[in-house]
Amino acid sequence: MKESCRRICDLLAQYADGTLAPADRAEVQRHLDNCPPCRAAAGQECGGRALLRACAERLRAEPLPPGLKSRCEALSGASYHARPGWFRRLVPLALAAMLVILTGSLFSFVTRRSDALLAAQLTADHLKCFGLFRPAAGQTMDAEQAQRLLAERYGWDLHVPPSSEKNALQLVTARRCLYADGRIPHLMYQASGQDVSLFVLEGETRVPAEVTTLGHHSRIWSRGGNTFVLVSPVAEAQVAGAIQYVRQDAR
Repeated sequence: MKESCRRICDLLAQYADGTLAPADRAEVQRHLDNCPPCRAAAGQECGGRALLRACAERLRAEPLPPGLKSRCEALSGASYHARPGWFRRLVPLALAAMLVILTGSLFSFVTRRSDALLAAQLTADHLKCFGLFRPAAGQTMDAEQAQRLLAERYGWDLHVPPSSEKNALQLVTARRCLYADGRIPHLMYQASGQDVSLFVLEGETRVPAEVTTLGHHSRIWSRGGNTFVLVSPVAEAQVAGAIQYVRQDAR
């Protein structure tokens, strides 16, 4: 990938969200006008944002973590009451608005402290990626290829749990997904015909947890200074072996 294309690809998430500064947005647009591969990638990213917005009503129906308002106020500190009116109105609205946006400094603060919000965001990314970026039938990736791709393209030194015939688990592809104000590795698997995702939050540790949201089950655990989030369908009896295998091998 050309260096100019790599820079543009790093800006596409913000481009799709409409949060780029005018000068950066103009730079991206000029590049897209003359680069068909990046233009196609931008179309996929914009389509992903449209899919997430289409899920807004389902997200609003999800139960909110208790005490969210008080935690938001505590996180914003003493400056809360000095903030503009739009900010003060945002906190009581809680997750409904924040999940639709899926970015921003307040969302970044809260997702790092709420397992429910973390699970909701990564489940939304799971649905988006399998809906828009699933490789063609029969196209898969082995673990060494995925590790090399993540290292060469994004600089991540990551162990990728390989496919397991015994557990009916097939690695499909590896991607980079948006999380709060950063980007994280996303490993996409098929387990007995079911879509399963493994996300890795480098340098972050959490207490083990399990959360159900948007019809999916998220397992959260930490190992070696990183946090892993495994997203699978709620009806997961047929993929139980694959889930256990990935949890044991992820590191």
